[in-house]
Amino acid sequence: MRLQIASLACLISLSAFGQDPQVGDLYQGGIVFYTDSLGHGLIMDTTYLAESEWGVHWVYHSGAVEEFIGAGQFNTNNLAEYGSEFAAAVCTNSSSGGYSDWFLPSKQELWQLMSQITLIDSCINIYGGEPILETSGLHWSSTQASVGNAWTISNFTTLTGEYIGVGDYPYTKSNQALVRAIRCINNDCVFADEPILGCNDSIAENYEPTADVNDNSCIYIMGCTDAGSCNYDSAATMNDFSCDYSCIGCTDVEALNYIGDSITIDDGSCLYCTEEYQTISVDYDTLIHNSVFFSIDSIDMSFQEVIGGPFIQGICIPDGCYTLSMFASCDITDVWFGNTFTIGDFSYTLETEFATVDFYLGDFDCNGNCVSFGESCDDEDSNTFDDEIQEDCECAGTPQTSMDDMDESTVRIYPNPTSNNVTVELGDLSGVNTVVKLFDSSSKIIYEKQSSSTLLIDVSMFAKGLYTLELSTSGQVLRSQLVIK
Repeated sequence: MRLQIASLACLISLSAFGQDPQVGDLYQGGIVFYTDSLGHGLIMDTTYLAESEWGVHWVYHSGAVEEFIGAGQFNTNNLAEYGSEFAAAVCTNSSSGGYSDWFLPSKQELWQLMSQITLIDSCINIYGGEPILETSGLHWSSTQASVGNAWTISNFTTLTGEYIGVGDYPYTKSNQALVRAIRCINNDCVFADEPILGCNDSIAENYEPTADVNDNSCIYIMGCTDAGSCNYDSAATMNDFSCDYSCIGCTDVEALNYIGDSITIDDGSCLYCTEEYQTISVDYDTLIHNSVFFSIDSIDMSFQEVIGGPFIQGICIPDGCYTLSMFASCDITDVWFGNTFTIGDFSYTLETEFATVDFYLGDFDCNGNCVSFGESCDDEDSNTFDDEIQEDCECAGTPQTSMDDMDESTVRIYPNPTSNNVTVELGDLSGVNTVVKLFDSSSKIIYEKQSSSTLLIDVSMFAKGLYTLELSTSGQVLRSQLVIK
């Protein structure tokens, strides 16, 4: 409804020939956005000038502190001599519309312009130019806020494009901001009438329709204004940045990435994999606020952008070998901490601006080799020993036979008991590499040696007691009790 009314006002102004310029008229190189009772008024340029710094860095300029309507030209004239690249000089150097008396608006002049954006943009749609409502960026005023800051004004829009008000902010002078030049009707910047102050923002609780200039007294109902959030407040007129999105995700209990009934808003992210389910995450470098792009070949993942916070995404991807490509959208500096990419068991930290790296998922590397080959494992078979990962990535051990005594073998151990030496004749194990171990009563190995022939063991230094003698080959284990007296 606001847009329809504004469009009608714009059309009415077009028919008002022969009268003093009215708000919404295309007049003297721009669009009239303010008039006083005597017909004096302000005109805004229909297009933006180049973004620039405010200028006069870290200097308090006493000639650029006024905020009232009619002060913009005074502020700008005092600032323009300080560099052609600064915002004030960008305006004075403009010849837009055939006029050369443009200036950077004061805080109240810019506020008045922004408070008329719905009307102005509807008129720009008719006359041509660059609308204001399409951007929520900060606009420089010519009014200084402090030694290091100047006042900026911005209209607020949500992510959905909904207009929710006007705000003023002190902004560092060395930053870049938008520049929209204005001029006075007939270059007459002396305004006869005192403006009516009040809240002239129609969405505010204390909206005063007769107010000419917003006095920053507007009162809003604060809350989350995003209808797609978990805590959307339909009564709120100003977003307080409290919107919560933690309830958004997959709501299907059958999906692989369902995390519980705390998710109440489905975002279409549910995964039903026929392949292996993996999680891709990227730790964001919050120190320098860069953005990072990445892609993975061989799967349906073109370049994704990570910006503003950590990235995490589920993906269905079979085991195999892939190539990860990454690049950061900023120059690498001494404060660069990189971004760490984690995909399944694979992890990589970007240490340069661009990198490409191969990685694998599953048991086999990109050369087809089992990555855990030779590692110890447990095949859960009590009849095997020395279990380890094989080349096919299966866990297997050496089959063994175990006998509590050696009566059924040709191995001979004598004398037993003994106090000095014990002889071990291998018998049918002769010529076979055999590991001979002696365990004390606490199962601690006190002697170990490999042999393929008769072995003489000196036990004279061992304490008296009961010991276990073990002979093991690749195919069997034989044990016998030994008494040292």
